[in-house]
Amino acid sequence: MKWLFKWLFRLFLLAVVLIVILLLSLNSMVRVYVEHRIRAQTGMDAEIGSFSLGLTEPTVTIQNFKLYIRRPLAARRFWTFGKSTSNDDRAALAKHELHLTLVRFNLGELDIVKNEAGRTNIFSLA
Repeated sequence: MKWLFKWLFRLFLLAVVLIVILLLSLNSMVRVYVEHRIRAQTGMDAEIGSFSLGLTEPTVTIQNFKLYIRRPLAARRFWTFGKSTSNDDRAALAKHELHLTLVRFNLGELDIVKNEAGRTNIFSLA
């Protein structure tokens, strides 16, 4: 009977350690997922310096976000902002919808390029 309590205690400690590791690495995992989804949706390379998802309050903070246009030989920076903070609606997120109640961002750089046909890179986003 004593060995059963030892193993239950060890399993409990292991579960606590795994939960702590998950909570500490949650922002990194979400940052990588967001970069991947941006790349899949737009075809542009995204780089996020820091990503913070509020667990107790509905806020998302992104710092040092850079969006690159893919070129055959080199990537060209298209959009950069230093810090962005937004408040979201958790009920809408549960339904796989995005409803932002407040968005603040500081635009650092926006590079608009026109090709020979007269189209700009902003139209390529649509």
